Amino acid sequence: MIGLTVGGLGEAGILRILNRRFAALPAADDWPEGTVGPGDDAAVVAAPDGRFVITTDAMAQDRDFRMTWPAAAPRGPVAGGDFAGGYSTGWKAAAQNLSDVNAMAAVPSGLLLALTMPATTSAAWVDGLAAGLSGAVIHLGADHCRVVGGDLGGDDRITLAVTATGDLQGRAAVRRTLSGRPHRTPDGADPRLDLVLCGRAGWAAAGLDVLDTGREGLLRRLDTAQHAGRTGIHRTAALAAAAQLRPRPPLGAGRRAAEAGALAMMDVSDGLLKDAGRLAAANGLRAELDPEWVRSEARALIPLARALGRDAEEWVSAGGEDYGLLAVVPAAGSSGAALPAGFRRIGRLVGRPLEGGQSSAEVTGGPDGWDHFAAPLRSRPQSG
Repeated sequence: MIGLTVGGLGEAGILRILNRRFAALPAADDWPEGTVGPGDDAAVVAAPDGRFVITTDAMAQDRDFRMTWPAAAPRGPVAGGDFAGGYSTGWKAAAQNLSDVNAMAAVPSGLLLALTMPATTSAAWVDGLAAGLSGAVIHLGADHCRVVGGDLGGDDRITLAVTATGDLQGRAAVRRTLSGRPHRTPDGADPRLDLVLCGRAGWAAAGLDVLDTGREGLLRRLDTAQHAGRTGIHRTAALAAAAQLRPRPPLGAGRRAAEAGALAMMDVSDGLLKDAGRLAAANGLRAELDPEWVRSEARALIPLARALGRDAEEWVSAGGEDYGLLAVVPAAGSSGAALPAGFRRIGRLVGRPLEGGQSSAEVTGGPDGWDHFAAPLRSRPQSG
């Protein structure tokens, strides 16, 4: 595929590349009777209990991903991983949609793709994109998920839109609004509600700062920190870059949380403070993060933050795109509810709603997370 472009391949050639990669998915050949896979004008998908979860997200070149990153070396990446190829773009496009399905307590069942790109796009980049999307489905454990179809188009830049479906398997969806809210305490007070998180926070935001730092400057900063005794900082930078390029949403955690009695859930894509504030506002409440938890979560990132002139706690509280799962549960001892497996308590919801449209971040004085219409690249915490 070296030297080939999608313009030279044509639509039929592009589809051969995509279909070859998607055939590797565990559920690629498992089409239930009465369903219809790719190849017709539309697909027919199963809805075993009469419903299916559906979500969509898009990634635009130079807005949500780059074809080249400042940290990329002329002959390869600085810290390992795929900086410029399509693999990471495909992985992330799948992961962010699988995460949304997970947040509703559903099991991913299908992906529908729409890809537009210039005729000059490398065929190898498209092959990497398809391999990355398939790799995310396989390695994140979405074993029942298949590609159901899509669309190809030409444009002056690359845009990839993915629609995902999920199966609730007979369960009720867990929403952002509280369901089954505990009764008030005997003294008439609101029940205590804990915020819990499955997954990490801050690593993807740190990774974006790593990737957006020029290669020579990055190596100089990391080497200086290493010589100053901050051992392992190169590895930390590599792990952070991987968290940004290939996030790992904890699939299955949504189902476990629902079975454990979670009252509300959402994934963390735009920043922990911002998304916790959205969850709280949906219920007329206010979110408070535990400062001790924020400090503890930021500890491993402090050497890297100092090397880059950043704030590790800001990465944790305002950085997005780790795609952890945020849930609300009754506080320990308030109703006998157990903490869902894999979750940690990170704060609480309190019964004093915000005033004047303020966000949780504004109240605490911190940055307010990602905004699609105010930031140059997704998840940069100063502006995922």
